[in-house]
Amino acid sequence: MEFSRPGCEISGFFRVVTGGDGNRVLELVNWDTNLAVSELERLFMIDEDKAKRVFKFPVKHGKELELEEKDTRKLNLLNTFPLVSPYSDGWKLDVWSLEAEKYRVGIVHEFLNLTLEKRASIHHIVEFKDEFSLTRQTYQMLKKQSMSFLLGWY
Repeated sequence: MEFSRPGCEISGFFRVVTGGDGNRVLELVNWDTNLAVSELERLFMIDEDKAKRVFKFPVKHGKELELEEKDTRKLNLLNTFPLVSPYSDGWKLDVWSLEAEKYRVGIVHEFLNLTLEKRASIHHIVEFKDEFSLTRQTYQMLKKQSMSFLLGWY
């Protein structure tokens, strides 16, 4: 199939169009909501406990609470899952809220799951900051998820 000519249909879901800047871009023309299920959501349906352990969003609390480790774990479990679906509209979320951070983590996780190598340079991911509604703190956000993202320099 020839993808270089404008107006070319690709599997009924996409077509190639000429953008305002003269470049050819891939345009989504048919959205199937059944396909809008992230890898984590699929995992959650199969093994809820495993999916809950993937990401952690610890609750900040003062030392004056003097919680035992078991109680701290229970408190943190409240914010462990669910992530906000990466297929939802992240622009509606308050940028600095916990839900927005969960959305951004979900976006990066889903993006990497859709790649063949399952890895990418953080600099390449941040190139999509507008499309993924990422912030300048993306690297710091991913560092907090050390069990799910291996961050290294390459």
